[in-house]
Amino acid sequence: MLKLLPRLCDYLLLAGAAALFGACLTSLLTTGAYGWAVPDAPYLYGPRDFYADAVLAGLAGLLLLTLAERLAGARLTVAGRAVATLSATFAAALLALYLAPPAPIVFGNTWAWGEATRELFLAQWPLVLPIALATTAVRWALLRVSRLGAR
Repeated sequence: MLKLLPRLCDYLLLAGAAALFGACLTSLLTTGAYGWAVPDAPYLYGPRDFYADAVLAGLAGLLLLTLAERLAGARLTVAGRAVATLSATFAAALLALYLAPPAPIVFGNTWAWGEATRELFLAQWPLVLPIALATTAVRWALLRVSRLGAR
């Protein structure tokens, strides 16, 4: 039970980051401005699909985070564990953002192999990097608060 609440918070943070990225990306590509826009392509990809993808992206990020923290567990010093935790969080956030909605079909159906990754993730680094860093900072702050409360 003691590990369930922090993992639930990690999951909600990663799923929220995925939804934030997907909505900001949709707004940026459809209106040219930052905002919150949930894609609604009738018969192809609706709001329900958008949030389901965010949930699955958060789950994938949580699995990577759990695995990375378990592998780096007891073999490191305190400083090494802190760096490993921050690195694992950043990698999990990047994975969640990569898998985040919306599906490329929302923006057209002529995507070549790898083009969706290049255009919807790699080319969006001004959007991806701040969200991933903010996710890492929020998780670090939550870990610090939970450790202070445990004392």
